[in-house]
Amino acid sequence: MAPIRLIAATRILSFPSKLKRLWSLNFMRPYFSDDKNRDTFYFLTHDYYLSRYFTLAERVDCAISHYSFEGENYGHTYRSSVYQSPLGLTLWQRVVDGTRYTITLRATDDNRYEGDLSVLCFADNARVCRVSFSYVNRVLFGLQPELTMFVTRNQTDRNAELQLFRNAFKQNSPCYFCLAAVCGIAMAHGMRAIFMVRDDAQIAYNKLYAEGFRNSYSALWEAFGAEEIDDRNAYKMSIPLKLNPLSNVKHKTRAVARRRNWMEIISSARRAMLEDRASRAPLPLEVDTEAFLPPDHLN
Repeated sequence: MAPIRLIAATRILSFPSKLKRLWSLNFMRPYFSDDKNRDTFYFLTHDYYLSRYFTLAERVDCAISHYSFEGENYGHTYRSSVYQSPLGLTLWQRVVDGTRYTITLRATDDNRYEGDLSVLCFADNARVCRVSFSYVNRVLFGLQPELTMFVTRNQTDRNAELQLFRNAFKQNSPCYFCLAAVCGIAMAHGMRAIFMVRDDAQIAYNKLYAEGFRNSYSALWEAFGAEEIDDRNAYKMSIPLKLNPLSNVKHKTRAVARRRNWMEIISSARRAMLEDRASRAPLPLEVDTEAFLPPDHLN
């Protein structure tokens, strides 16, 4: 670890009770690879963690919340797949015209401070999209204490495989597939809502690219029915999604095809997560198929 980052990591000593709680989780060995260059205290050693607006204390709390939730809900098999294996946990897959499309859940392999876990969409072995998130406490958003998901990164890879995806899944985008998988994960935990980072709170935000960040974050969340939380730099999105009913969609055939893809991914991701639950699973949420229609601008 670079000296500057080492100094930054020592800031956790200012929170002795939180440090004690963090160590009690034994979060290093199960949740990190054997890479000697790993940045164990990534939530303190970088300028930001999950949001540009979280305080140091909130950043430590977020790390505690995430690894507490993972430890309470999942066991060795899950941790081995998600945190140790480069393959991750398969949430969904399908072969179209000889190309295998896969969505997996893995520990974020580059900037974990941008979201501890990532839902990844692949065309064969090439990644075409990444949506990252962490488990956090809803008190961050001014609500009663309860663990939830906080989506913190949306990144589409511009490569040849992206066009393959678009050819295979007309009128669609890989980020929508990843978001469908995120919804499936939330449903596996019985969550009725999840939260999304506002564009200017995303840790890589740059005013020079403000429009691009707006389109990739806030505008996307709003298109899926999410509502901004005043003074919290985040959006709240209901599960199931609140989108247009089929009766209001102009191109119904396209919408039905997209809905089937979404529902397949949601159900598959939910099932994959429930199979690996270490504790008793919550009661399943009722799924309204018409709630998972694409926004108007995709019709």
